[in-house]
Amino acid sequence: MKQSDKRHRRSVFMPYLPIAILVIAGILLAAYFIISLRTDTFTGRWMAWKSSGVDDYKLFPSRAVRNAPPVFHFDRSDQPLPFENIAYHYKGKPQTEKLDVLLEKTGTSAFIVIKADTILYENYFNGYQRDSIVTSFSVAKSITSLLVGMAIDDGVIGSLDDPITSYIPELLQVDPDYQNITLGHLISMKSGIAFKDTDIPWHDKSRAYYHPHLRQVVTNLPLATAPGESFIYNTFNPIILGIVIEKATGQTVAEYTETHLWQRLGMEYDASWSIDSEEGGMAKMESGLNARAIDFAKIGRLALHKGNWNGEQVVSEAWINDSIKIDPQNKVAKISENTFYQNGWWIYAATETDRYTVFGWGHLGQYLFVFPEDDMIVLRFGSQIGKVDSWRQIAQEIVNLVNQVETNR
Repeated sequence: MKQSDKRHRRSVFMPYLPIAILVIAGILLAAYFIISLRTDTFTGRWMAWKSSGVDDYKLFPSRAVRNAPPVFHFDRSDQPLPFENIAYHYKGKPQTEKLDVLLEKTGTSAFIVIKADTILYENYFNGYQRDSIVTSFSVAKSITSLLVGMAIDDGVIGSLDDPITSYIPELLQVDPDYQNITLGHLISMKSGIAFKDTDIPWHDKSRAYYHPHLRQVVTNLPLATAPGESFIYNTFNPIILGIVIEKATGQTVAEYTETHLWQRLGMEYDASWSIDSEEGGMAKMESGLNARAIDFAKIGRLALHKGNWNGEQVVSEAWINDSIKIDPQNKVAKISENTFYQNGWWIYAATETDRYTVFGWGHLGQYLFVFPEDDMIVLRFGSQIGKVDSWRQIAQEIVNLVNQVETNR
């Protein structure tokens, strides 16, 4: 073909190129909107719901967890906290602020301080009230641990040494090495199951959060390492534990939570477990317990009282002791030399300047701190972490100030 003919062809098609680009862009844009309207699909949810947030419980379907009388109420101090200002750090620099001002500007929703079963401080911010629902995010993993302990107490789960294939035998078809993974490996985040901890849509963190068919996802996962070899914070693990709880108890997670935990603790309000979809019905064990802050505080009281609730052993003392002990094998050195992860709970070991702390820790700054040696609970829920370096250090500072005043009396 002559060069002049080629130039002629290009000159003929060039006027249509912008139109073609617009048509293609329009098709892609239409496809995006069509997919994003399908929130019954994983991709649709990821596109429509975007980054995870504290109001996501309104997006997911859920299963009710009902309370029942008698309701337990903490005592309440008629005295304000014995301090007004709180010291903390941001970007390594010391700061001081009035507590209420700090809580408001850091996106805090609820903040509660309890000592010896007495509320010393309870306040709500940024549009939240006492009866406002807060979502657990990964604090749910600590509650999943309690449910596993109760199922062991009931005798429907043997022990943490049970292989998960005793409850989910179909995993053997995925990889025969699943027989080497125990419930203890799952609950301590040492399962060896493959997990990519990023929010991009084709990675596992997003799939665990948004996927409408979690049973299908978590029963078809490849293995990455030998179980017990290394700590990998894998949000598939508690979901698999949820399947074990269902199969062992014959109840849904919501039903078991209701009868064995919520009603026995005299919760003040109903709660709910978010589920993957109406069709799937799988509780979002990794992130999805929705309740009021004051009822989450009662979970802390249960841990503080070694599983005993006003004379009734709701979960065995042995289970709580095992969950809050410091095991050198469960150190999470990538966070700090003093941080441990045991049975779904985070633990901070005591040092010359830090207090022994057991806590549930969730995305965007959801914290349930238990200070066993001080008989104290500090709870913080919020829509963001805010401009602070460590909520654990803030909670610890509050404990120190309360103890100091009591010592000086």
